Amino acid sequence: MYGNDTEGWNYTGKSEDLGDWYRALLGGQQFTDIMMFGDCRAIHTPMHPLAAEAGVDVHVFEEGYVRPHWLTLESHGVNGRSLMSRDPGWYLEQRKLMPPSVPPKATGYNLQERAYHDIRYRVANTLYSARFPHYRSHRPRNGLSEYSGLARRAMIQRRHHRNAEAVTRSLLDSQAAYYLFPLQLNSDSQIVVHSPFDGVRDAIAKVMRSFASNAPGDAKLVIKNHPLDTGLFDYKRYSESLAGELGMRDRLHFIDAGHLPTLLEHAKSAVVVNSTVGLSALHHRCPLIALGTAIYDIAGLTWQGSIDDFWRLAEAPDVNLYEAFLDYVIHHTQINGDFYTRTGIEMAVQGAVRRLELAHD
Repeated sequence: MYGNDTEGWNYTGKSEDLGDWYRALLGGQQFTDIMMFGDCRAIHTPMHPLAAEAGVDVHVFEEGYVRPHWLTLESHGVNGRSLMSRDPGWYLEQRKLMPPSVPPKATGYNLQERAYHDIRYRVANTLYSARFPHYRSHRPRNGLSEYSGLARRAMIQRRHHRNAEAVTRSLLDSQAAYYLFPLQLNSDSQIVVHSPFDGVRDAIAKVMRSFASNAPGDAKLVIKNHPLDTGLFDYKRYSESLAGELGMRDRLHFIDAGHLPTLLEHAKSAVVVNSTVGLSALHHRCPLIALGTAIYDIAGLTWQGSIDDFWRLAEAPDVNLYEAFLDYVIHHTQINGDFYTRTGIEMAVQGAVRRLELAHD
């Protein structure tokens, strides 16, 4: 079941037996720390209770809470599993004990490097499928389907940018009040595990129905698609169809591109499920509601009432609280680096070693 050598162990068994294998491994070795990328996949979930049982510390890597040039390394868990406080006063007190966070150094990250690593991941899944016959990727579709969708999107990306620029220019020139709803990926654990929705379309329906009934009658809703969406779900068609049913066809703008800082800077408010875009919204002093479990969903930063009341009553975030929260997040959970470029990986390794040494000191 488990091939073993001087450098590591490979598990080739079934997923339902993984917990027993982890338990035997933890019992037979002197482990002090467990590190994982993400904490919600099938290979992760058996480890959390076993690590607690064995008294072993868990550390989780994830994409940066703060972007760009940061990645996350947090003890216990990330996002919805994070143990960070939700008490605003606590962050204000902590700020007295910490120096201001410093700007990160650029890592050289780009989408081409990320795509290259994604392709390598897909190729490895194929090449090693016989050796690991029971492994199942967390991705819901095969690589061919996803790459086909991304290729189709790339072919019309210029059209998407022109349309988004025209929509943005029209909104700003007319000084129309608009609300921004940036979408997340349907397979993201933030949607699958840490939200009350069955998927992105379910979230769209919730937001649009509330907007149609409760937002000011002259306001617009701008839905911005995720830049890495594969197009396997046609959210634009779904949103426009629902807008027709709700009698708000002339109040909806769906865009597949757009300059996010500009959109946030001028938006009346923003709606997210639990995207890291929420932190960008707070940076731009944009009133915000989080519909899922988010580390920044704290009184004083986000609207704590219902979404129906949000459209008319939401207030801008507390600037002092946001800066205190951001400083804490950067000092305690962020590492300057990335997962994809040579420079970013070297920076990340050095930062991760320092973080782990501090944890043990």
